[in-house]
Amino acid sequence: MKNQNKAKRPVLLLGWIPRIVTLIARSLSKYGVPVDVVSFSRKVRSHSVAIRESFLLPGSCSDSDRCIAGLRELIIQNGYDMLIPTDDQGLALLADHYDALGKLLHVACPAPSTLSLVLNKANTHEIASRCGIRVPTSFVVRTVEELENRLLQASLPVVIKPLAKNLREEAFKSCIIRSKDDVHSRLNLGPSLELPLLVQEFCEGAGVGVEVLMSNGEARAVFQHRRLKEFPYEGGFSVLAIAEHPETKLVETSISLLRAMNWHGVAMVEYKVNSSTGCATLLEVNGRYWGSLGLPLAAGIDFPLYHWQLVHGENPSVPDSYQVGTRWRWTAGYIARLHELVASAIHSRQGLDALQAALYDLPQDFSPSVHDASFRWSDPAPGIAEVLIAAGHFLIYDAKAVARRVKDRRTPSHKSLAPAD
Repeated sequence: MKNQNKAKRPVLLLGWIPRIVTLIARSLSKYGVPVDVVSFSRKVRSHSVAIRESFLLPGSCSDSDRCIAGLRELIIQNGYDMLIPTDDQGLALLADHYDALGKLLHVACPAPSTLSLVLNKANTHEIASRCGIRVPTSFVVRTVEELENRLLQASLPVVIKPLAKNLREEAFKSCIIRSKDDVHSRLNLGPSLELPLLVQEFCEGAGVGVEVLMSNGEARAVFQHRRLKEFPYEGGFSVLAIAEHPETKLVETSISLLRAMNWHGVAMVEYKVNSSTGCATLLEVNGRYWGSLGLPLAAGIDFPLYHWQLVHGENPSVPDSYQVGTRWRWTAGYIARLHELVASAIHSRQGLDALQAALYDLPQDFSPSVHDASFRWSDPAPGIAEVLIAAGHFLIYDAKAVARRVKDRRTPSHKSLAPAD
């Protein structure tokens, strides 16, 4: 295979999410490619043997020029020949500085005109509609007052989510409004509501992702998975998923959309598939490596390796099939989901039922046959560290909550002295 015996130049990953960067690094390092990681939001908390070095860029997400200056210096000093964005913040940064960085190395994502089609969900839905793909009925709101008024008039349930993916880390991924009472309680999210927002009809069904590696308008590798559990439990990030046989129509739809976008590289096209009707509704396109990357790797589809090989003029040997039925678990996210369910069970019957179902599934979900997102016996530190950090976070959170309750009980009430409104 071309270039296989030559010394390979290092690759730089832009991002910090352990279950993504660690797995890309493991895949490439097995092939003899040195891998470093850099982030401008937080330093990678990974001690993976596959990651040579981790860097933190100067400045912050609001100071992109300083970040780019530091990134350029890092690229020149270490001689990277490929830069791979691994989160939406990285994509947004590269969209603003694509041409300048492209003079130094291969930027592993499309040009800004194409990136804008996935970084803005309204743009994604517009081009999907032109391709004849079903998208949720939606509208954009730009103020909290407009949001409240539209929600009170809308046919519920609906989903609210950030309209655009940008340099700021999303405070929340999505939020379901099921009733009029939810409107006021959910709007108490306050500063975490990143305006403008997209309000969508709620689509019943399972989350299904079609992952594709595009090159010159052709799909070189395809994988499909279904979400079994999410955090938040009503809909959000995947914490348990299963590999499915690629559904022909869904795959064809996904490829046609990516072709219409002039996409190259990796992408995950995300749908909600109604179990009763089989109807698939497009939610969004993730234009970079996705959180459940460990699932196709465990099932036999090595997207990072094939991606690197195509960029470096090699012909990847992609298998004709993969291990359908392979299961994957993001343990830290699973712990967060259980924590959420315990809190929800205290206040609602729906939460209690969901908690009981989750506890019933625990032995199956933690079976040795289920692949962990980050933990490997050959490289155990990243998986262990992520779980310990998550557990510690929730212990501290619960301790503070208990302390607040104790303080509230000990503080005398002076409501009778308060002036009337």
